[in-house]
Amino acid sequence: MLNFIHKTNRFAWLALIALLPISSMPIVADLLHSDSVASPSIIFLVILSLTWFLPNLIKEQSFSSHIFPLLLFCLVALIATAFSVFIVIPGYKGFDQFTPLISSLGTLVIGCMFFICASSFLKTQEEAVLTFRVINWSGMVMLVWCFLQVFFWYGPNHYPQWMFDFQGFLSARVLYRQRINGFALEPSWLAHQLNMIYLPLWLACTLKKESFHTYRIWKFSFENLLLVGGVLALFFTLSRVGFAAFFAMLAIVAIILHKRIVVKIQWLLAQKCNTSKLPMGQGVITFLLLLAYGVLIAVVLVFFTRVDPRMESLFNYSFAQDNPLLRFFNELKFGDRVIYWLTGWNIFNAYPLFGVGLGNAGFYFPKLLPAYGWSLVEVMRLLNRSKLLLNIKSLWLRLLAETGIVGFSFFLGWLFSLIPTIIEKARSEEKLKAVTGLMGCLTLAALIFEGFSVDSFAMPYWWVSLGLAIFKFENHSNTKQI
Repeated sequence: MLNFIHKTNRFAWLALIALLPISSMPIVADLLHSDSVASPSIIFLVILSLTWFLPNLIKEQSFSSHIFPLLLFCLVALIATAFSVFIVIPGYKGFDQFTPLISSLGTLVIGCMFFICASSFLKTQEEAVLTFRVINWSGMVMLVWCFLQVFFWYGPNHYPQWMFDFQGFLSARVLYRQRINGFALEPSWLAHQLNMIYLPLWLACTLKKESFHTYRIWKFSFENLLLVGGVLALFFTLSRVGFAAFFAMLAIVAIILHKRIVVKIQWLLAQKCNTSKLPMGQGVITFLLLLAYGVLIAVVLVFFTRVDPRMESLFNYSFAQDNPLLRFFNELKFGDRVIYWLTGWNIFNAYPLFGVGLGNAGFYFPKLLPAYGWSLVEVMRLLNRSKLLLNIKSLWLRLLAETGIVGFSFFLGWLFSLIPTIIEKARSEEKLKAVTGLMGCLTLAALIFEGFSVDSFAMPYWWVSLGLAIFKFENHSNTKQI
């Protein structure tokens, strides 16, 4: 019986990992009664919760110590939600005020369970290696589907019917024009997947010159090839927040490699000048590198003004109009999202201590929407013609609006509590620890910007990635090599 349960748990865990690229499967959406985040991974998370987590909790088995700060945040979020009973929540299109609250609490539980499983389920190096191999294999399948989308749109300029049928089975939305969305609901969600788990892993393996697979294609590991494919897929999402998050990861890479680059440049200059003296100081080289990074960013921005129609007016900012900044964002087809963020900020300003409670921010949109938002077509369509409860579309602003400065501080406290462990692992001589630690550093850097793209706790990617970054395994084998 115990062997059967162990095999069930193992299968559920690997299935959870393998199905991460699918974010909104219609069959699962009907089962979960969700209109957005409906990953089949959640089903296997429920199985793990019943067959692994609860029995181990009853037996008082140990879990990761990083779960405690997360539970403190959950407690504060519950208190903030309880306090919302004592404030007058505006009515909105006949919405039951308890339904969004229960739904939000449910998504928070889902997110926490993803982190608990990712941080505590794996016990041995062999289990961890198999897990990362499954991530790579499922990521490869996702990239193949992405490049099929690229091929048929930029080649024949249309998708065949079988692609629509297949996408419709796996996702609540069909294929996009000019942009790819993989198996995800939309292109920005694909960028979120890539930035929160796949690219950090592949970039960490590349930087550490390690692989979870033994085979090579010439000098390149499987992760090297996946990294190239992942960056190309990220480009074809045309997700601007996704690009910003990836550049945040590259900034971490530049910081890590900076000393090595400076020393290498000094050595090359000394060789060229045929002298043992250093011809240029580290400060000068650092300044020139920063200048080069700035020029590179400018070139990338100019490039995107040519390939993305939404970015054409990037360098056309003008002060000669009312609300120049908001108008500028609107010309970049980014104005609606900024309005949602500003609404979240207005809610936080009105209820700064504990916010309005989980799930309640949408009720305040008509009351606290910035004046400029009433002139935007999408905002008016959602307010007047949609039956949906609007959301803030930013994790950071949502935390401020719904849990106040207290909840926001506890959430940041949990994230900061991960940093010492992640950095310690990244500096470890044990290859698996070094790779997962660096993956965690890159994920945290990308989350700064991705937190302005999504606001659902049920998105599993950053929970799983951070959990894998801090898990501890038993040393049953030589951990010097993967």
